[in-house]
Amino acid sequence: MNISILTEHSLWWLLPIVLCAIVLVYLQYFFRNKYKNDLSKLRTIILATLRTVAYISLLFLLLKPSIKYSKKIIEKPLIIWAQDNSQSIRLSEDSIYYRSEYLEKVDGFLQKLSSKYEIQKLSFGQDVKLVDQFDLSDQSSDYNALISYLKNNISQEDQIQVILAGDGLYNKGNDPRFSVQEVKSPIHSIALGNNKNRKDLSILSLRTNKLAFLKSNLPVRVGYKADYCKGEDIIVRVRSRAETLYQDTIHISTDDFFIEKNFFITPNRTGLQKYELEVLPLDGEANLKNNVHGFIVDVLDSKRKIAICYDSYHPDIAALQSALKTKSNFSISLIDVSKKQVDFSDFNLMILYQLPSQKRGVNVFFDQLKSSSLPFLMVVGGATDIQVLNQLNLGLNVIQNNNLYQNARLLINPNFSIFEINQSLQEELKGFPPLLSPMAKFQFNQESNILGFQRIKGIETELPLFVFSQRDKQKQCYLLGEGIWRWKLQDYKKNNSHDQFNTLINQLVQYLALRVKKNQMELQYDKVYKERDLIRIEAQLYNKSYQLTNKADIEFVLRNAGGESFSYRFERVGNMYELDLRNLSSGLYQFEAKTKASDQELIKKGEFVINSDNLEARNLQASPTLLKNLSDLSGGTHLSLSDLSQFLDTLLKNDEVKSRVSIENNFSIALNFMWILCFIIILMVLEWFLRKYWLGV
Repeated sequence: MNISILTEHSLWWLLPIVLCAIVLVYLQYFFRNKYKNDLSKLRTIILATLRTVAYISLLFLLLKPSIKYSKKIIEKPLIIWAQDNSQSIRLSEDSIYYRSEYLEKVDGFLQKLSSKYEIQKLSFGQDVKLVDQFDLSDQSSDYNALISYLKNNISQEDQIQVILAGDGLYNKGNDPRFSVQEVKSPIHSIALGNNKNRKDLSILSLRTNKLAFLKSNLPVRVGYKADYCKGEDIIVRVRSRAETLYQDTIHISTDDFFIEKNFFITPNRTGLQKYELEVLPLDGEANLKNNVHGFIVDVLDSKRKIAICYDSYHPDIAALQSALKTKSNFSISLIDVSKKQVDFSDFNLMILYQLPSQKRGVNVFFDQLKSSSLPFLMVVGGATDIQVLNQLNLGLNVIQNNNLYQNARLLINPNFSIFEINQSLQEELKGFPPLLSPMAKFQFNQESNILGFQRIKGIETELPLFVFSQRDKQKQCYLLGEGIWRWKLQDYKKNNSHDQFNTLINQLVQYLALRVKKNQMELQYDKVYKERDLIRIEAQLYNKSYQLTNKADIEFVLRNAGGESFSYRFERVGNMYELDLRNLSSGLYQFEAKTKASDQELIKKGEFVINSDNLEARNLQASPTLLKNLSDLSGGTHLSLSDLSQFLDTLLKNDEVKSRVSIENNFSIALNFMWILCFIIILMVLEWFLRKYWLGV
């Protein structure tokens, strides 16, 4: 480091500064010196010298000196060792080697390169990060994330070379070959893992619903892969608690075999159910870890009992019944109210077909309906007694001057938001036949949500045809027209099935029959998490007026499958609560949230599952072709581990890559350096101390 001193004023000012300092010291120690009899000549000269240097230093600061110091910077070329840190390398046949010897070999290789290169260790798998050591523990591989990192952090001017060590297997992200040419440095790849031809069965993909209903068919779609198993028969089965729910045999016809198959299982227990799909191993199979795939399904007992009430049969009733029977979680009962009393406690939803009718008022029936708060779907048609309907005070008022009816087609309301109607169904509904609707005005005493308006003789009107409403806690739906049996026939005529008609009826009934119960303590959480996910549980606490509050503490007790309990407490966030759980192993967990609010104890129980979805174990046969392609496309070299020592010599002898030398100049005002002030203070204190000491004062 070179240091020089610059001043704001001319250095010629040093001459008067020195003369002034000498004069001041002469006057103190030599002219009329009161200490000359007490101090020897040598001691006087020492004290005078210390005082002179202190004066000169202080007066020199008046020139506003700056210190310039130059520093030589040697910038070595950079080598990035990008290591595939995923478990697939550690799970290969040479797992012991990769856990110990391989990591030591990498450290030794990089240590030898450090004399010429700056070394940077980059780990990629679940994410990309700079590390000191690799542990080969990530549960996924994303090569494209590495390429994106290199694109964003390497410039054209940088002397950087990348060494990518991996097995070429990725299970997240896009194919890295599409973007590797955008990296502005060569990528040298080193093939790891085992790429020999080995007999292996694997479950590559599994798709199913997260929710299912008890005793109903749950569809499952599975992709199977078989390598070098030609001529073999494999047995596939799904088990739950030692019970086999499904079994199949698949014949393998080629050495590179893949097939996707669909099947159904029938859940027979409610709650979170863990199922295990297993491909029975073959003799000589190399990897058994990818033969098993677990999946979690939340099974609901949502058998909903629906009563279709009428006093005169109509083809619409048969159309409604057949549509609802396609859902296994609906139980349908037909009730002729002219012949049978209705027990409202037996049902979850009432469908009222043209009741009250002109033949029978059934006032007692509607009194019971209002008091029960059961949701209902009412079909209004030519047999409906409009005058009695208005008197029931259900929330709908029909203003009809004459007993006239008109044909009205359904026009879907684009702003309808209660549930989503897919585009294909909306297109089909446009062509459905018209319904016979009262020629009237319709008024609702509460907020309404219109699913569809009436289109009369091609003219779009604002008259409702399908309307949802709610009176207190009672959900209501009004179909203001009869003749939907024609919709069913039209659907079959055009599509050779009743699927579109059935979908519409089941969607609106599913909404109406859905239980909605507001508790004073609500928890929001997922039923299924992946291992290493952050598990966040949110809580809302309401007082008796159902206003949000967070005055009370909420305790949380978590129990794992082994019976161990762990206690936590929710943190307040705004007017809500949050709880974060980390580092939980896979398995089923049950919990209990408890608080004391509004002079009562509130308890909420639940469960969730942490699923270990080991992507890395599904395929362990290395893919050196991918690595070679990445090197070729980026201008790098493809190597095997045995070529590493030779590659080391190549890098060390590469004269085209040299260190950059630069000079960094820095300026700073002398007053910014504390040691200068300390030096002046030390001189003055030392002079004062010696004078006192020698004079014995």
